[in-house]
Amino acid sequence: MSTRQHGISTDTLQDHSVVDYLRNHPDFFTTHTGLLADIHVPHQSHGAVSLIERQVTVLREQNQDIKRQLQALVQVARDNDRLNQRVQHLTLALLEAPDLATTLRVLANSLHEDFRADALVMCLFGKTPRLPDHDESGLLRLRSLPAEQLDTSFGSLLATGKPLCGHLRRGQFDALFEDQQHDPAGQIGSAVVLALNTSGGKTPARYGLLGIGSRDGKRYHAGMGTLFLSYLGDLIGRAVARHLPPR
Repeated sequence: MSTRQHGISTDTLQDHSVVDYLRNHPDFFTTHTGLLADIHVPHQSHGAVSLIERQVTVLREQNQDIKRQLQALVQVARDNDRLNQRVQHLTLALLEAPDLATTLRVLANSLHEDFRADALVMCLFGKTPRLPDHDESGLLRLRSLPAEQLDTSFGSLLATGKPLCGHLRRGQFDALFEDQQHDPAGQIGSAVVLALNTSGGKTPARYGLLGIGSRDGKRYHAGMGTLFLSYLGDLIGRAVARHLPPR
């Protein structure tokens, strides 16, 4: 005869099994203290809260905070791992590029597909090389501007080399993305601007700027870490500089 015919549910039998087990193993929670933080036992004290119950509540909240912190750390580690893979892929592709046109094409594809860039503008100080194989209507646009013309808008970046992140001022936006301001489908909400250097050291020689724009106004922000962006600027700077004529 089934338990349902006896009027006893399976859940009731399971409850009895748990009760019998705990009764026969009174030290169970001594050796499994971690379960106490996940168990909720109502306190029948008509509004009064015992010290022990309060301590258990605090410990449970702390346990949840630690879990959230660990989950956040795991997510950061995963994001960094994916980022490292993308940078490695870009580095190898730039090393294999035989000329400037190929370098710019590799750079545009990688920043668009792997780093979600919606617009790219490279401003070179001095005359821009003639590139018959470069598609000016594509994602990456080349511009030729004297450094003095950009000093007003990007003086701090040119002096320190520290990347600029977030919302650009009107003068900064016009200097880089002037072709985007009249295109509603391609308006830039946030951007990163990197200095392009030909060499490292305390006083690297800067030969241009790279603007990376996104339609998402929250994609790039002032609170972003600049260590990776500085590395990316150095990588791109060296890769492009080796195909430019001596200055």
